[in-house]
Amino acid sequence: MIRQPMHAGTFYPRFADQINRQVKTWLENAEQPNYHERTLGLILPHAGYMYSGACAIAGLNNISNELIDTFIILHPCHQGQHFDFSVSPYSEYVNPLGTLKLDKDLYELLSPEGDQDIAISYHQDEHSMEIQLPLINYFFPQATILPIMIGNQIPAVAKRLAELIYAAVFKSSRRIVILCSTDLSHYHNSTKAEVLDGVLMDSIKDMNPDELWQNMLHERCEACGIGGILSLLYFAKHYSSAHSHVVQYTHSGKVSGNNSQVVGYLAAKIFV
Repeated sequence: MIRQPMHAGTFYPRFADQINRQVKTWLENAEQPNYHERTLGLILPHAGYMYSGACAIAGLNNISNELIDTFIILHPCHQGQHFDFSVSPYSEYVNPLGTLKLDKDLYELLSPEGDQDIAISYHQDEHSMEIQLPLINYFFPQATILPIMIGNQIPAVAKRLAELIYAAVFKSSRRIVILCSTDLSHYHNSTKAEVLDGVLMDSIKDMNPDELWQNMLHERCEACGIGGILSLLYFAKHYSSAHSHVVQYTHSGKVSGNNSQVVGYLAAKIFV
């Protein structure tokens, strides 16, 4: 079963040459990789490329020196939260830069643990997964992927998912990296947004998922993909030497010039 792109021409350019030109421009100012770090996971934004593309490219470029076989894409469901998580069933994922294939071994391992009876349209229509595909294809065209859609974004689900992923990664001889797709605060003025997003980044720097969740509950920070961030941080607890690095933070106001209602964007990595 092949997944065709639904959001090319809206969230990101429809044609490969347009994407390639944008990426090359963004790379001119991107932070270079640290060749002594081994990435466990990456947090990237999923807004339209005109707003968050440069931030996402900065994150992926920061790990572009690594040989990565598979990306597990943890992303939210914008259509419902009545399930815990569901593994995308497509065998191929078409995007303007090519086609990324499903990691069949991981799918067979993890899909029985998910909620696989939800409507296929949830996976087909979700932009927070699709928007990552051309960027992965640009840097890692030979990589396979395993998209996992998270509905109920609570610690219990995140912990269970983290344990399942760790067991799969531990047993695998392949280099697997978690890619967490999320935007941060939504529609506050830029001053408030930067405060809210700063609280979230502090919890990531502290590698503290429990603190992050409490901050979410008390509205001290926001993230539409909080379940993925929690899963990544719980996963990282299995590595005593795990650290975090904020590659880039920005918000939509820096592009649009409208600072009255902005959305926050983060590129950060967890590494050993």
